[in-house]
Amino acid sequence: MYSPAEAQEKERRIHAMLAELGYDSLIITGRDNFSWLSCGGRAVVAYTVPDSPVFLVVTPEEKYAVGLSIDLRRTMDDELAGQGYQPVSLPSFGQTPAEAALEVAQGKVAADGPIPGADDIGPAVTALHEPFTPEEMERYAAASLESGEILHELAHWVEPGMTERQVFAHMWKLYLERGFEGCCMFVGSDERIRLYRHAVPCDKPVEKGVLLAAATSKWGLYMPVSRMVYFGEPPDDIRRRYDAVATMQAAVVSSTRPGMKLTELLDLCFHLFEALGYLEERTVHLHGGPSGYQASYPERCRDPQEVVKPNMAFTWYLTVAGAKSEELMLVDEEGGSLKSVAPGWPMLEIEYDGDQVAIPDIRVR
Repeated sequence: MYSPAEAQEKERRIHAMLAELGYDSLIITGRDNFSWLSCGGRAVVAYTVPDSPVFLVVTPEEKYAVGLSIDLRRTMDDELAGQGYQPVSLPSFGQTPAEAALEVAQGKVAADGPIPGADDIGPAVTALHEPFTPEEMERYAAASLESGEILHELAHWVEPGMTERQVFAHMWKLYLERGFEGCCMFVGSDERIRLYRHAVPCDKPVEKGVLLAAATSKWGLYMPVSRMVYFGEPPDDIRRRYDAVATMQAAVVSSTRPGMKLTELLDLCFHLFEALGYLEERTVHLHGGPSGYQASYPERCRDPQEVVKPNMAFTWYLTVAGAKSEELMLVDEEGGSLKSVAPGWPMLEIEYDGDQVAIPDIRVR
């Protein structure tokens, strides 16, 4: 997984940014930025917090990994082996990683989050993630396909009578066994698909239909993906609603090309909600945007300066009550293509603006 060329490119970006902003050293405190800089490493003890247990410090000449002794050794062995970081191991009682990181940093110090004694330049660090390196694009494509395969397997496994909670537990099992971490994991069935956009699983048995929605990450890269399964043909109203969100998905896939403004893509989503007869649904849910070391950055779709570039990732989660289409797309010089579709999943062929776009359909069993 670790690529010296990839790591060197990321360090080059860091040093160029520090020079431009007038800093000498950078402290990395966030799990997302740790994964980015370490080329896919896991910064984790507690999965529910955004901070890394081990801080990375980049100075003009050196690199340090700073953490408590209970966390540093594993991180050095499993996540940072061969990457040239000097370990700074701390006892459980004494200096904090933040205090020790400031000591080894040189000159004027910046950080990717709030640390007393360092300037917080978090947004500037996040901006360094793009464009993704060729190695990241390969990892992203592989992990997205694997996520689609997991949901394909889950869609064949689920049966009527299982509770949402049982399905949720099996979903977690499949993802964890293959090295994924979870962000948002939803399982909704029947009327709960229509009632709740975020269907936290409960003890209700699945009857006629189920929505499987997994926002997971591997190597630090997030890929929210959803699939719908019906036992027998879905009701006509659900079919119309799913066809609508699939049409929206086809439109944004067709339109996500280098140079396109993200505000225009968001405007396209808003227009399609109205054109397809679901005007009231436009503001019920966010509609997605760029993805990466966080599940999504929807706020970027409101920035008039943001445009689509090669080596970006997008997740568009298009939803009306009762139906959802959510996919991971990677962009190259030609445009966007879905990477989260497992072979054998039923597809809808949708024409938009002269393009034929294949979008995952409802799985009918």
